[in-house]
Order: sequence, then structure tokens, then C-alpha cells
Amino acid sequence: MKKFFIFTIVIVLFWSCSSSSIQDMHSDNPYSQYVKSYKKTDIDSIIHNNDFTIIFGWTEWCQASHNQLKEYLIPFLQDKPANIGVISICCSNSEKLVNFLKEYDFKCSTYLLPNSWSGLDKWRLNRRFHALFDNYKSVNYVPITILCDSKKQILNRDTINEDYHGVGTSILQIKNNFY
Repeated sequence: MKKFFIFTIVIVLFWSCSSSSIQDMHSDNPYSQYVKSYKKTDIDSIIHNNDFTIIFGWTEWCQASHNQLKEYLIPFLQDKPANIGVISICCSNSEKLVNFLKEYDFKCSTYLLPNSWSGLDKWRLNRRFHALFDNYKSVNYVPITILCDSKKQILNRDTINEDYHGVGTSILQIKNNFY
């Protein structure tokens, strides 16, 4: 019991040190303002205050994530309708994430899941999406894109392939069907 207590204290201290003061660590970099600590209540608020929301779960180490950001999400943000929310959730460390945002000029609030664990990141993202949506089904890949309405109904799930469409397809779905 004593070992468990000590182990728990060490884990709590490590977690609090790794996730605290994101802004302070990079105050000289203007892109640090876009890195936010993950809070389910913030995500829920964005979803409920928009007609539709694209949620992009990604990692800084995944090239497919980078490609979807560059090809689809960053250009979409430049002329995004006011009633469409965009949520970025990234598994990374804050320094790498801030540098990435600066490199790609990605000016979107990005919720940080600190300390990326490579292949395990998909499970971390799946867990967050299960907490957000009643009808979410886990996937075995990164990046994960969810398109939902303000009532938290997922709109981009392909029932035949049992897969979620990517960012590009979700943006087209919004443009073709919702405005």
C-alpha cells in the first residue's frame, strides 16, 4: 500500500509539471497562445455554440496528420463560415507543438494531450472521443476527424466501411450539404 501511495504521488507530480504553464514556457513565441490545456467543458462549449464542428485529433509525429492540416484544414480556416467550429486536439509536448504551429502558420486553438506516446496516441484520442460522443466507435489510426452537429451527433461516419471520413471529405460534406 505504501509503494502504491508513493507511486501515485510521483505520477501526480509528473503530470502536473508536464501539463502546467504551457503559456509560460513559450511566452516569447506568439504561437503559444494557440496551445490550450485539454478540457472537455471547452470542447463541449464549442460544439454547442456552432451549427457544425470539425474535430481533428492528430499527433505531431504523424505525416498524414501534417498533410491533412496543410492541404485541407489550414486553407479552410481562412474562409470558414462563422457557424462552423474547428477543434484541434494534438498528442505532443508543448515545445514541439508550438514550433509546429509556427512552422505551418496554424492559427487555431489546439488542445494539448501532453507527452505523445506514438502508437498509443490513437487510444488516447479514442478515449477522449468516447467521453465526448455517445455514438463514437473507436478507430485504429491517427489522424481522426469527427464532424458533428450542435447536438453532438456524428455526421461523417460511413456506415458501410465503418470508418470516419478525413478532413477534406468533412469540409466537402459541410460545403455541399450545410451551407
